[in-house]
Amino acid sequence: MGQPEPLRVREALDRLVNQFSDPLAFLRELIQNALDAGSQEVEVSCAFECEAEGEAPDDRGVLVIRVQDWGEGMTREVIETRLTRLFSSAKDGDRTKIGKFGIGFVSVFAIEPEAVCIDTSRDGESWRVIFNERREFALRRLDRPVDGTEVRVLKGATRAEAAALITRVGEVARFWCEHVPGEVRVDGELITRPLDIDAPIKAREGGAETEIVVAHLEDGAGSSGFYNRGLTLMRGGGEPFVGIAYKVSSPTIEHTLTRDSVIMDAGYERAVARVRAAIDGPLCSAVFAALEAQVTRGEGPPLDYLQRAASWHLHGGRPLPDDVAARVVLRTPSGAPVTLATLRDALSGGEVLVAGEVSPLTTALEARGAVVVQIVDHEQAVSRGMALLGALNSRGRGRIKRVCAGYCMPLPSRGAIEQRRWDPLAAAVAWLIEQIGGKLSGVALAHFDYPESAIHGRIAVTQREALAISELADCRALGLSFFARRRQLVVNADHPAVHGLVELALVEPEFAAYQLVKLFFLGDRLDAQLDAQLARLTMERRCHRSRS
Repeated sequence: MGQPEPLRVREALDRLVNQFSDPLAFLRELIQNALDAGSQEVEVSCAFECEAEGEAPDDRGVLVIRVQDWGEGMTREVIETRLTRLFSSAKDGDRTKIGKFGIGFVSVFAIEPEAVCIDTSRDGESWRVIFNERREFALRRLDRPVDGTEVRVLKGATRAEAAALITRVGEVARFWCEHVPGEVRVDGELITRPLDIDAPIKAREGGAETEIVVAHLEDGAGSSGFYNRGLTLMRGGGEPFVGIAYKVSSPTIEHTLTRDSVIMDAGYERAVARVRAAIDGPLCSAVFAALEAQVTRGEGPPLDYLQRAASWHLHGGRPLPDDVAARVVLRTPSGAPVTLATLRDALSGGEVLVAGEVSPLTTALEARGAVVVQIVDHEQAVSRGMALLGALNSRGRGRIKRVCAGYCMPLPSRGAIEQRRWDPLAAAVAWLIEQIGGKLSGVALAHFDYPESAIHGRIAVTQREALAISELADCRALGLSFFARRRQLVVNADHPAVHGLVELALVEPEFAAYQLVKLFFLGDRLDAQLDAQLARLTMERRCHRSRS
């Protein structure tokens, strides 16, 4: 079996040149080299040189992309053994340097330049290295010193092509170098800034080498950024922490050979683990501290944002810092604070009641020890407050119930005058229901109209104890059997029909009672047989009263 043909040098070089997905990625490599050389400043500038007069888009000329640094520069030995020889790098094994493969400079040829010119000085030597379009280089001694290293990339282009490339130069430099140490300028504009995230709530962790920033963005989106000495290695959508924005800069994270991803090794896993700890620790504490400040004092970021962030940390039973349980996260309708621990205890097998505003019913429920929280606009499915409760109850052990969907409480009549006008109707109603076998302990007049009342539209309800808190599902019950328990029939004084029936009962109590009882049974037990029975009893009693 024959040996494979050796890889030709030219073919190997072509592969290295074209390995990068973006031809302008060489800017990242040149800025990285400048930082590795100890420069605290890097200047990137572009200029289009054209002999044609005017501003015609098709005029051809030369775009010069210039990268200037003030680092240690290069001697002839460095040029000949490192710059112009592949896979030779003093960076290998030095964790303060990013480049590991010694091939970063080769990327400058991906843009297919006409020429690349490098001027540099070090230890009293000054040199110019010129690469032509065939990637052949010539080394010349300069008769004047150069401060640091200047790289000029010359690319033939039309005026329109040059304008597009100049825009891309700024975009690429900002993308890859926004957090590098020192100052990087593009056409005079400073593009570097500290490692940070623009968000209302965020937390920082780390020390001299590793720096981590985690945050909740205002729109709830996730994002991620991996950096080494502030140089961008990879950006993404926040995985594996969906819904969290984070950035981590660490010397343990390294890029792949093609510079379009990071190596998923032990160093990467350690960095991700530290991000997770920062999210579950200081960021979580910051969210709940801010939520408490908003709920108790109305200070800080919007409540909707904070509740969404808090829900993220509560979802799926995520671990919480010790200080979070005592934080106030909601209020009762009467204004009392409700802590996370209170909600958690209530949902461990009981229930949490939700109301949009204070009412006599919510006040009575609070007084008897129920956990009632106020969530404005809780009818909306997207309510962040309801989502917070849902996340806290993610294991489904407790019940979250709206007060208006679970309970009712009629309110007392308003004085003796109202009650006396009501007595004739009450007596007639009690007689008629008893005649059909209804188990009544009495008939009372009450008011059903209060904030978020679930019974304001009903003409009457039944209760075991009049004017007490009752479960809504039980308020239509009226036993007709011998063994049924007696209940109070409580009539809605606020119902429009009752107003007229009270007046009618002053002259025709039987007919008034007949109408009220029919309305009570309507939609539940009322059928032709019961209606006929009610009508017969009404007419008999009316005739009896007329003959008396």
